[in-house]
Amino acid sequence: MKETIFDVLVYLFEHYIDVGDDQVIEQGKLKTELLEAGFTDSYVDRAFDWMEELSNQPTMAAENSVGQRSIRIHSPEEQQRFDVDAQGFLMFLEQAGIIDATRRELIIDRAMALGDTTLTVDHIKWVALMVLFSQSGMEGHYSQMEDLVYGDIPFELH
Repeated sequence: MKETIFDVLVYLFEHYIDVGDDQVIEQGKLKTELLEAGFTDSYVDRAFDWMEELSNQPTMAAENSVGQRSIRIHSPEEQQRFDVDAQGFLMFLEQAGIIDATRRELIIDRAMALGDTTLTVDHIKWVALMVLFSQSGMEGHYSQMEDLVYGDIPFELH
């Protein structure tokens, strides 16, 4: 049995990302398939809620009043949940131009909503990939993120 919302989301993303608009799978059928794959009912429902919340986010880039040289200070709760490497990876994504401050905040929000006690670089990679996929006009950034998720490019803080 698989145990987290994160596991459900990664499974969904890996197995259903290529489903086109003409092949939309009805949520009930999808839920049945997820239950048959070994996920619990409550985690499937929570993953659907997570995706719905992501889909309700605006897809246009918001004007950021924060300059390029700003530093994001994580709240005490975020500091407890994001391990040091995950915090560094978020900073790397922003400095590399893969995400902007608006997407960074969305990634942080969606990662915190996972409910996992500790958020690692893998969590951030997948959440960032899902966020960028959900945002129109971010195809190039999504492609870069996809290389980081599926490629053999290790991320280490030095």
